Amino acid sequence: MLTLQRKGSDYHHGDLKTAAIVAGRGLIESGGLSALGIRRVAEKIGVTAPALYRHFLSLEELLVEITAQVRQELGELMQERIRRVRKHRDKKKYELDKFRAMGDAYIDYADQHPRLFEIAFIQHQDKSTREFGELAWQLLNESIEKFIELGMTPKSKRDSAPLVAWSTVHGVATLVANRAVSASEIQFFRSAVMDGVQDALLKR
Repeated sequence: MLTLQRKGSDYHHGDLKTAAIVAGRGLIESGGLSALGIRRVAEKIGVTAPALYRHFLSLEELLVEITAQVRQELGELMQERIRRVRKHRDKKKYELDKFRAMGDAYIDYADQHPRLFEIAFIQHQDKSTREFGELAWQLLNESIEKFIELGMTPKSKRDSAPLVAWSTVHGVATLVANRAVSASEIQFFRSAVMDGVQDALLKR
């Protein structure tokens, strides 16, 4: 029995592109980056490969869109965890709690979506994909600025503090995503790395 494929024109404007991104994510989550391919994506959503090439000139362009979406989701998870932090009379404690909540969110995303996390920071020719992630980076920098404002972190660390925090937490998150850390050890590693970052950033 023949299965007819949909033409790209059967989709409303923008729907085909969105469907391709969703399908591409699904392929990566189930089989890793090597599972991603234009023809595989086309088959998954029921269109021809040429129809997809009207939206993505190459597989690289599709991957750029997927990685950008993943980084945005990561930032949104961090933002959501910040909102959940209960306010405290002690402003310093409140800022520290939010900072740790961001780190926890970062590691949790790596644990829950390991294959997406692995491709989030793949280097592309597109400049925007070489950045940490606009929202996530913004949240981290805002947290460091609050530390400085409250006298918790010296101004001399304004430029280095975000890099120290991100690279350290990212290292642990990568271990978690690669399953180099067992489920029973994640909480220990999470607490240890956040304690270490906190000690590195705060005045003694």
